[in-house]
Amino acid sequence: MGIREMEKWQQYRQAFPHVGRKIYLNHAALSPVHQLTIDAVSRYHQDRALDDIEYWPALLNVKSRFKELVGRLINADPDYIAITTNTSMGLNWLAQGLSWKPGDRILLNNFEFPSNVMPFLNLKHQGVEIDYVQHREGRIDVADIAARITPKTRMISVSFVEFLNGFRNDLAAIGELCRKHDLLFVVDGIQGLGAMQLDARELGIDFLACGGQKWLMWPLGTAFFYTSPRIFDRVRPMATGWLSVEKAWDFFNYELDLLPTAERFEPGMINAPGLVGAIASLEMFLDVGMETIEKRITDNVDFLYGRLQESGYRLFTPAEKHQRAGIVTFYHQKAEDLHAHLTERKIQVSLRDGMVRVAPHFYNTTAEIETFCEAVAAFDRRHQRRPVWSQNLKETATQV
Repeated sequence: MGIREMEKWQQYRQAFPHVGRKIYLNHAALSPVHQLTIDAVSRYHQDRALDDIEYWPALLNVKSRFKELVGRLINADPDYIAITTNTSMGLNWLAQGLSWKPGDRILLNNFEFPSNVMPFLNLKHQGVEIDYVQHREGRIDVADIAARITPKTRMISVSFVEFLNGFRNDLAAIGELCRKHDLLFVVDGIQGLGAMQLDARELGIDFLACGGQKWLMWPLGTAFFYTSPRIFDRVRPMATGWLSVEKAWDFFNYELDLLPTAERFEPGMINAPGLVGAIASLEMFLDVGMETIEKRITDNVDFLYGRLQESGYRLFTPAEKHQRAGIVTFYHQKAEDLHAHLTERKIQVSLRDGMVRVAPHFYNTTAEIETFCEAVAAFDRRHQRRPVWSQNLKETATQV
């Protein structure tokens, strides 16, 4: 990392008010609000309260800026980016917007967060069937995906990064598989975007949904979805409103002439303060550079993984670096008690499925991660517990 890049991330570290009060390593759950967003949203509310009460013209520029920045983040045309509230809602726009026939099949895996499952299960009343690829101790094998494709399969939906252990799916290989079989390639991006680089065009992603409350550090309830030009006209809006159409301001023109852009999926007023706050984060991320941010997160993860491995903990996160993202998950015999111990010491991580999940971001330091590791070691010394699992416990732990 160059001096300029190092100076930038150190400068932006100062924008997080919680730094110095607690060690926050839980970005796979929710990210903290930073000062840039606080200031931007505060200015928005001040303007709405005092000066620009009728904010609509300004909001059009905010929408445009948000989509421009998201387009730069994922390398996509802003005209194909729509604003929504969360990842689940984004995937629902796709699931409910496509035409389905009884017997159509969607291929998922049994290691996904429910956001990438429930919208498709809701199609069963239309006769759509769901198939699941079995994970291999937290890994999704592309060969297993290929083996589950049938002549009736129409779509593969997969997470960029799996929520429980940070396994990074091989999107390039899965995308190639989808093109080979003429399948829709759908990605839940929430555990990867903001931490890892992604090029939607190069990967051939047909649909990408992502909430911004995790790695992207957006205000709650702010999200987007991207529909590729290839399938754009195949996704019918599941809901329409006065802003879905070309002549929105001709109030008595009751013609459903849908807009030619993804704005057709935005039927009414949107979360203006959420967008204002998201723009502040996007500008920060793009200023630091996603390559730099990914490198910072990767270095933090590698350091944490190595320290836990040296101490004898059994890790659920892959050992292969190319399969890792921003999450490190490990087993512990007293995971719940350990989580409480860390929380008391103002070190925030997640308790997930009997394991401890740690998710450092770009502004976290090696010293903070070292403090976390020391706190875990202190807990084990106090309880005279060894970090290495017995064979019986190990076998039990794989049943997740």
